[in-house]
Amino acid sequence: MKCPYCGKEMTLGYIQNRDDLFWTSQKRVVASVPLGGGEKVHLGCGDGNPFVGGETEAWRCRVCKKIIIDYGKD
Repeated sequence: MKCPYCGKEMTLGYIQNRDDLFWTSQKRVVASVPLGGGEKVHLGCGDGNPFVGGETEAWRCRVCKKIIIDYGKD
């Protein structure tokens, strides 16, 4: 995959965490358990259980230091 920022080739890998993976619109003390208000997007695999662990494929650009994640893939 080509980096959309610099055009160089990206490397496929994984972002992993012992808890599940979420993006949240509000910063929280424990980001892996996105309780409370605000929007959240589940990034990891599985059913969204924050106690199971998570991983997701991610493309890394070594040149411009960007990581791209496609979420919503099963």
